[in-house]
Amino acid sequence: MMDCQQVKLTLSAFQDGRVLDEDRRRIQEHLGRCPGCAERLAQLEMVRQSLRTLPERPMPPHLVFALRSLASREAARRRYYAGLRGALRAVADRASLWLNNLMRPVALPAAGGLASAVFLFTVVLANFQPIVTEHRNDVPLAVVTAPTVRSVLFDLSDDSEVTLDIFVDEEGRVLDFVVPQSFGSVATENMRRRLAAMLLMTSFHPATAFGQPVSGWVRVKFRGRSEIDVRG
Repeated sequence: MMDCQQVKLTLSAFQDGRVLDEDRRRIQEHLGRCPGCAERLAQLEMVRQSLRTLPERPMPPHLVFALRSLASREAARRRYYAGLRGALRAVADRASLWLNNLMRPVALPAAGGLASAVFLFTVVLANFQPIVTEHRNDVPLAVVTAPTVRSVLFDLSDDSEVTLDIFVDEEGRVLDFVVPQSFGSVATENMRRRLAAMLLMTSFHPATAFGQPVSGWVRVKFRGRSEIDVRG
């Protein structure tokens, strides 16, 4: 036996023929003895008839193409996931979708944090004053030292003064000397010979550049019998 509530819930399916034969028989028995449910069925039948009398609307052309495209994509999807290989693809796609959905709530805060960090770093860097500043007049300097006197033996025999520019090689030997223009000239050839002989007895520490011995000029001033002044 079926009560009215059960029959009312199944009347639409009963009209469409979508109930089992046993349920159809019990519904028909109930309708034969229940005027309320029979009236309900009659109202549903009137609604159906009214709907059937409505004019048919033509199907839009774009809907036809949309349905065909949808059917084509569905057929291609079924072919793609057919067989064992297709089943593996389906599992991989579902796993990828699950991971994407899992990481989506984390991705937005992470992206926001990264953007905030970049913004703060840019603000701090813009206000940062470097300790070392570059000047336009800076000239790169090499680590060099001038030649220095190691040993010398001279005697000018008077209180005269002689200034020489001496060229010293990498081993500290004197190769040449000249008298600067602003310091006069050696008066006699005899004096030049005495200076040449004196310089042969003089040894220097060679000039250096980055720790390596190099040749270079040095200005030396001789006074009297023992005073010497060396300037690089």
